Amino acid sequence: MVAPDKPPARRSDASRNDARILAAARAVFSEMGSDAPVSVIAERAGIGMGTLYRRYPSKDDLMRELSLANMEETRLAAEAALEASDAWAGLTGFLDTCVEAGVDGSPRLSGLFEVTEEILQASKRTREAVQRLVDRAQHDGVLRPDVNAHDLVLLLHTLRELRVAHRKRDPALRIRFLGIVLDGLRAGNSSTLPAPAATWSDVERAWQAMADKDRGTAESP
Repeated sequence: MVAPDKPPARRSDASRNDARILAAARAVFSEMGSDAPVSVIAERAGIGMGTLYRRYPSKDDLMRELSLANMEETRLAAEAALEASDAWAGLTGFLDTCVEAGVDGSPRLSGLFEVTEEILQASKRTREAVQRLVDRAQHDGVLRPDVNAHDLVLLLHTLRELRVAHRKRDPALRIRFLGIVLDGLRAGNSSTLPAPAATWSDVERAWQAMADKDRGTAESP
């Protein structure tokens, strides 16, 4: 009797390895910065360097994939939040989930790498999902009317940085920072924000400027 092939098992092992690599990379880059050696990531993931390099031949490849995973996780969190029966509970749950997971919907999760069209489109899909969450909360009158998805993504990025900066202190600081942000986002605040909200065109221009700067830095002697 011929033994059956086992590609599903191999694919399952590869998928588990990939999940471990990305989780380890997110933690290591957050703790040590983009200069962290990939050997530390492999050790944290519990895999060999050969396994890591077969999946990600360079650190830039790993960072790009981590960026895409970051945006996809943010998008899925926003879509799950839309299922909540209460708009404010959905919004606050979304923010809390993203802060706890350390994702923010931004391509610039860690390090300097080229922002490709694939990454830009993934970010656009993420922001569209977050905007639907914003629209719903504003329609229900619980979110101030002068914020948009770009504001929330930038706030999440700031909260992620604060979470990393204070990771060795009281974990309750995460809850405190998020509480301060949520208080400012609630509808009913009489103050007017001092500058207009960003648009998708503003975001694209900013990323293009960063990409141009990265290329200039790489090409300098």
